[in-house]
Amino acid sequence: MLFKDGTPGYETSAPVILQGHLDMVCEKTPDCPADMEKDPIRLLTDGKYIWADGTTLGGDDGIAIAYILAVLASDTAKHPPIEALLTCDEEVGLRGARMLDASSLTGKYLINLDSEEEGILMAGCAGAVRVFCENPLSAGTPKGCAATIKISGLQGGHSGVDIDKNRLNAVKTLGELLDTLHEIADIQIACVHGGERLNIIPQSAEAVICFEPTMWNLLCDTVQAFSARLQKETAEPDACATLEKTQLPPSCLDKTGTTDLIFTLMQAPCGVCAMNPHIPGLVQTSLNLSSADLENNILKTAFMIRSNTDSGKQLLVRQLTLLMEHLGGNIRLEDDYPAWEYCPKSDLRDKMIRAYQDLYGQEPVVCTIHAGLECGILSEKLPNTDMISFGPNLEHVHTPEERMDVESAKRCWEYLLHVLELLK
Repeated sequence: MLFKDGTPGYETSAPVILQGHLDMVCEKTPDCPADMEKDPIRLLTDGKYIWADGTTLGGDDGIAIAYILAVLASDTAKHPPIEALLTCDEEVGLRGARMLDASSLTGKYLINLDSEEEGILMAGCAGAVRVFCENPLSAGTPKGCAATIKISGLQGGHSGVDIDKNRLNAVKTLGELLDTLHEIADIQIACVHGGERLNIIPQSAEAVICFEPTMWNLLCDTVQAFSARLQKETAEPDACATLEKTQLPPSCLDKTGTTDLIFTLMQAPCGVCAMNPHIPGLVQTSLNLSSADLENNILKTAFMIRSNTDSGKQLLVRQLTLLMEHLGGNIRLEDDYPAWEYCPKSDLRDKMIRAYQDLYGQEPVVCTIHAGLECGILSEKLPNTDMISFGPNLEHVHTPEERMDVESAKRCWEYLLHVLELLK
């Protein structure tokens, strides 16, 4: 936390909490040589957008840190006393907010700077829980020859705000292709790997299968037809499925284990599960099949469940629990956090609407988001604090295609300064 006194005329005004998170999602393109553990991002711009060379930009939520530090450093901005709250580990379960000791915070208002669409004031968000499943599978002996199946070229995206954009999940798509091949050939699965992070829709996935050599041409034709169908029938123009021969692996699943793995990937729920009945176009409950890995004959899958209702979240937890119990597996929950519920009356929201009208001559859109914001946890720790979230235009967050609109970032900075000036 960092603190700054109010400027002249604002010394006795109610303090304002400016809040954002320090961490970012570290993703890169397959050919990017950067070591995301230690190398800095390489910034590029064409004057209209700013992005990083081959990696995520970190505008989520680096822009918040930039705004907050700029307010703290400014000698000209007019503002009430500032309580700057910079959290860590937001992208791995909002753990910084969860561990926060809020006893030193006295702010009447909290402005969260972790939204990604200009002109929208976020007044609520979904709660979430991370689910980890393990399913032991029966082993067999590799026979015949082997090949690697790959699903690639998918758009991916944020597992909350992009979950309703009809983007394919690479792990689910791999399960569908494995099922298609299993129907025409006696395959054995030796390896599965797909997805890296719980809050990202998987862009790629792969598996190694064993099969009789006489089936090679049929498998190739089937994979090629599957790839063509993806490009023709889905919203993924660059989707690609490939099959390439590889060395016979030392181990694999037997027929039952292979069937159970395919059954798990095919039956695992994924995507939008319910729409909000009161807010048109808003997803209410969803989950993302974030990753799948076959290790030592154990299929490990991970899911991110999001819901604006507790009952919706618990229903999906129960669905996954029953699936694992049926297959003899187990389930573990982590980082369960509540939704930030919409408040019908908000003095801060009214003032921010007025500030927007002052600058742009129109009202902003007020809504809730189907993604996790730290406001969900902070609203429990600071029950008497009025909260709103906003931010500039950020596109393709959590992917190497992430970029920030430069003029939007400038306008949102000016808007923030005007809001602070009105909070006298």
